[in-house]
Amino acid sequence: MPMTTSSRATIKGRGILQRLRRLTLPGLFLFLGGACGGLAVAAPYTPESDDQVLQRLPKPEVLAGAGALQTQLAASPGDLATAERLARLYIQAAQREGDPRYLGYASATLAPWMERADPPATVQVLAATIAQGEHRFTQARHLLAQALKENPRLGQGWLTLAVVTQVQGQYAASLDACRNAANLVPTGAALTCQASVLALSGQLTPAYTKLQRYASAATDTPDDVAVWMQTRLAEMAWQQGDRQAALAHIEAGRDIDSDDRYLRNLYADWLITESRPQAAITLLQPHADQDGALLRLAIAGIEAEDRRADLWAQQFRDRMAAAQRSAEFAHLRELARFHLIVEQDPEAALTLASDNWRTQKEPADMHIYLAAAQAAGDPAAAQAVRVFIAEHGLQDARLAPFLEPGKEAGS
Repeated sequence: MPMTTSSRATIKGRGILQRLRRLTLPGLFLFLGGACGGLAVAAPYTPESDDQVLQRLPKPEVLAGAGALQTQLAASPGDLATAERLARLYIQAAQREGDPRYLGYASATLAPWMERADPPATVQVLAATIAQGEHRFTQARHLLAQALKENPRLGQGWLTLAVVTQVQGQYAASLDACRNAANLVPTGAALTCQASVLALSGQLTPAYTKLQRYASAATDTPDDVAVWMQTRLAEMAWQQGDRQAALAHIEAGRDIDSDDRYLRNLYADWLITESRPQAAITLLQPHADQDGALLRLAIAGIEAEDRRADLWAQQFRDRMAAAQRSAEFAHLRELARFHLIVEQDPEAALTLASDNWRTQKEPADMHIYLAAAQAAGDPAAAQAVRVFIAEHGLQDARLAPFLEPGKEAGS
């Protein structure tokens, strides 16, 4: 029986995945949605009919109280406290579901106050969080600077600033923001903030040891902070090359919140790295309405030789095309990963990774840039990453194969 073009692509995809599967795409607590800078990611997709459903909008449990807040706000449009509570629910929904539309709802809720000449500092922090989720980092920093100048005791503002500057690779500014937050937020949050920065700037082992010691002894850490702590510990352990310790932290975090989207995707990456693609598929399949899960389903499907791999890949393409038409843009890093492993187009992946590097400098961004450059036969194209790593003393076992001359990824 002759092999179809689709089948050849799947087999070819397994070849690259075999070389990369021992590595992962690490990252921070950030929304999936981002800015593509106008780059076309796929040919426009035209639905077969006006009734065709491309994606169903999920209804997260976190929005259970949104209806009552909407009614209350409609009755009292000037009720700032209610507007902020509703905006926070939408932001939480965006974080949990990876759906940028909820950020739009949050922005619309806050619009009456943001349109004023002097918006309240608390509203500016929420608006900055929305901007961060949409990868508008310059705007986020501007809003945070204004808010924190007006009220320097907004702990969440300092934490958000720490995340934004860390993503941009500005570690000194990030650490300063963490320290400013120290007496304004729960101890676990302050320590996680600082450890996250130190782990990327030459102090990986002591940062991990200190945070692990605190996590093991703490008994009153809020659940959301505890999940963040375990997630960062998992990534630090993986940086050190200890995948079993990483798994232990992933499981500890999932014991607290099994529905956390970021941890679920991190666990799926771990399973794929450990050559357990079928387990990754089982984990992700109920969440195929989320872009990050759908991308990983396509990758795991290739590795598992699952017949649905091509379907998941096409659904991801369609989702990206629909997002492009509606001005919702996917994360460049995720697109680069899709082009590298699924589409087998390292040149396109390299272009995406290079564009992404202009605004984001997380280990995941380093990884995809280095991997794409190597696959494209042009390792020198990612020289900026090597310089950055050397300048900051960044340690990461996941990046080592791309930094050692003559050694291929996964070897």
